[in-house]
Amino acid sequence: MLGSLFRAQVSLARSYATDAVHPVVASLRAALKKSMLARTPERTGVIKSVLADLQNASHSAGSAPSPLKTLQSAITKRIDAAKTFRTSTPPRIDMATAYEREAEMLREFMPQKPAQLSTEQLDKVVKEVLKANDLKKAEGKNVGRIISLVREQTGDRAEAKDVAEAVRRIQLP
Repeated sequence: MLGSLFRAQVSLARSYATDAVHPVVASLRAALKKSMLARTPERTGVIKSVLADLQNASHSAGSAPSPLKTLQSAITKRIDAAKTFRTSTPPRIDMATAYEREAEMLREFMPQKPAQLSTEQLDKVVKEVLKANDLKKAEGKNVGRIISLVREQTGDRAEAKDVAEAVRRIQLP
């Protein structure tokens, strides 16, 4: 009886642990299964190492870093290792290319950034926001509010400094 109660608690704990899985972690796990079925040991090892890094980060003291930061860190470590092997005496080109291949494998899992807005498109959004707020130019207290409204519409498609510059530059006739 005690054993069945323990198993029930473990299954509950497992179900809670997998409720909110980051998309990067989910894609890594799916790729790991596919890689294991395809019997590609190099790819399997790289994916397992990143999943282990993610697991270790989640168990560390304090809050765990985002999976994207951990993945980016793993890519950076491999690129740095490749540079070190290329500049060593004698150069270890074989090791450098192996680390570069691993970094390329991991780059597949980084989400793609959306296309950046052109200057003309950003200016158009700023003009629309100014018109919607009955302003000819963002001045004083309105500058920060207009910047935040434009940022809401553009999201990651425009850099914050570009938005701020456009808001301060544009004046409606």
